[in-house]
Amino acid sequence: MVAKSVPLSVRLSREDAEFIAGLKAGDAVTMSEKVRALVSEARLKALRGDTFEGVVEQTEDTLAPLKQALDRLEQDEGVRSALLRALIVALPRILAELEAADVDGDPPILESLTDLEAGAARRVKDLLDQLARLSVTKEAPTLDPCIMRKTIAEPLTELIDIIKANPNSGE
Repeated sequence: MVAKSVPLSVRLSREDAEFIAGLKAGDAVTMSEKVRALVSEARLKALRGDTFEGVVEQTEDTLAPLKQALDRLEQDEGVRSALLRALIVALPRILAELEAADVDGDPPILESLTDLEAGAARRVKDLLDQLARLSVTKEAPTLDPCIMRKTIAEPLTELIDIIKANPNSGE
């Protein structure tokens, strides 16, 4: 059984009306179809935002143009960015971990945030492991082969040397 549609009348600013008129929303052609598409998209976004998997999907959708550009670059130019690929995989899961936090209900907030911190730390550690692996060679599989060494390996090595030189400074 098809749900009955409800007529709705709204007033929009000229800018909003022009935006909707120019919007590309699938097969939607009329203003009404485009508004229905916007409402449907907003509903899906709200529902997806309630779950870890949904937040991952939303963030992956947001990053899809970047992933597609990397795919094209890799195919056309034969170059790749392991750094950007690692971020495209890790960031949706890190963000979903943070958004999935139950800060309003049971368990109490301290326990909930402690669990969140542990989960986020695991995900960040996984990302850092990947970045460290990219940083150990003079040239990484990145668009700028020296970027990982310059921005991660060298400063981290300097920091480790400082820590080794001052073993009691952390106490």
